Amino acid sequence: MTSTVTDKSEPDSAPEERAGEAPATAGTWWQKLERFATTRWLARLIEFLALVPAAAMTIEVARAPELHFVDYWYALVRFVSLDGSLNFGGLWKASNEHLIAVPSMLYYGDATIFGGDQRILGYLDILIALATVVLIRFAIPRSLPVVVRASIVLASSALIFSLHGLHNFTHAMSGAAWLTANLISVGALLFAVKGKWWPAWGMALLGSITYGTAFAVWPSLALVAILRKEPVWRRVLPLALGAVIVVGWMSVNHNAAGSGTESDIGTAIYGLFAVIGKVWTANNTGMAVFAGAVIVAGYATMATVKAAKAPELRFWWGLGCHGFFGSAMIAVSRIDFGLDYSQHSRYTSVSVLVSLPLLVIIGTVVHSFAARHWRKIAVAFAVAGVTGFALGVPTADTVRAENADHEIKSVALRAGYLNAFGWALPPEGHQLVPRLEALGHYPFNDDFTLGCGGPELGDTIDMSGVEEIGFPTGGRTPASPAGVVDLVEEKPGSRLVWGWATGVKDPVRCTVLVDSSDKVVGGGVSDRVRSDIAQQYLGINADTGFGMVGPDEDDLRVVVILESGAKRWMPAEVPDDEDQK
Repeated sequence: MTSTVTDKSEPDSAPEERAGEAPATAGTWWQKLERFATTRWLARLIEFLALVPAAAMTIEVARAPELHFVDYWYALVRFVSLDGSLNFGGLWKASNEHLIAVPSMLYYGDATIFGGDQRILGYLDILIALATVVLIRFAIPRSLPVVVRASIVLASSALIFSLHGLHNFTHAMSGAAWLTANLISVGALLFAVKGKWWPAWGMALLGSITYGTAFAVWPSLALVAILRKEPVWRRVLPLALGAVIVVGWMSVNHNAAGSGTESDIGTAIYGLFAVIGKVWTANNTGMAVFAGAVIVAGYATMATVKAAKAPELRFWWGLGCHGFFGSAMIAVSRIDFGLDYSQHSRYTSVSVLVSLPLLVIIGTVVHSFAARHWRKIAVAFAVAGVTGFALGVPTADTVRAENADHEIKSVALRAGYLNAFGWALPPEGHQLVPRLEALGHYPFNDDFTLGCGGPELGDTIDMSGVEEIGFPTGGRTPASPAGVVDLVEEKPGSRLVWGWATGVKDPVRCTVLVDSSDKVVGGGVSDRVRSDIAQQYLGINADTGFGMVGPDEDDLRVVVILESGAKRWMPAEVPDDEDQK
């Protein structure tokens, strides 16, 4: 992002504090600092810091799995033909109650150009979020001092890239829908506040085939038309178009939400406030409800303040309206999913779209009454943004935990164990695998590996002279390689094998499953965190766990491959109590 400041930027509120008016001769260090706080350089520095949340999210995406997640597979079989070509008609079929024609084109581009690496889509999501911050920057009231405007850019970036919303970046399919819809809606509102209605309506239509939350942009456009005192037909048309789109969507979408025993007005309000206030709590739904109520009260209060009705705030009222109706849609459609469902990471962006406009409106109003306190206002924006970013740590930990074992599914897909994870992978009747093979889509391309730097699925391992390992010997300080299978889950035609292994001073490179003929028939992840093992034995790292998928066969063995190239093996079954003794 570039600086908010240009040569034509307005000076700061107090004339005596304008950039460049301080004496050239230096005073005390405090005077130097105070003069720096009024310069354009500080504004540029603050805007540069706005890149930090994006950089942090880039690191998260780089660590994310290469394999896509569950919703992506069910969407892909709709718009990709068996030969890998685009099925245009499938773009118009709802996915989880949403019409995702625009994101589906992004998915198809990732599949055909980048081999279906979901991290590439995650990087695209980061660019989309950055573009949203840039568009929001253009809407910041010009009456505010340059440093305050820069602080709003920082707060916008921190909230949009909040760790609360990690799901939308590391589960990139989700972000390509949610964040793209947000970007389009912001663009539509920017056109609307300038009176460019045809582009605004066109972008609203585009948003409506991007994700369902973009339906909320229609009443937002109507609100902007009212604030601009546009002719009646321009106020009514967005509402009419939005109603037609929603009715049309409901006529083909038969997944009726809100029909359970919890479908009452109190639960709906609870869910609404919880979604709105999500970004301001760590992992407490009750606190999110309270924060949501405060935000709604804040909007109601600002609506009574004359200064809040300034033309430069029309965009922010429209964006807040969009976020409110988006939150209401989530609250109603997910009312029967449980009281805490509103706190899912994917809903963070909607909470941000409600919260950020209120911060800007309040900050602008306060500045209009107390311009000399602009430094405090700038600090408040920065602190609010950083707080919203940091409060997402517990949510981010949950998302990271979901990602930890995900690559096991890539082995299940490649080896044909589609029933090992239930609904998380489409069953054979969906014919997902032929589509992936036709596309050269991961895991059906050269990017797939078991991570051993050697044996892959179908290879035969020479097991001559390979020693069996079991429970550690030597008390709490194991002296030689050890490992145990502590859970086997039987699945239709397959099984999941969980356990841990250590080479002590020779780290584990990977683990694989071999059958009675020593052929590699399964694999998964080999660096799962097992803090229980690290606490039980001295000198063993926590990342000793493994999880693998393989066939439902007798005589399966776990082969542990160490960094030195040495191997050990253990039966792929839980030892009985006598063995443990």
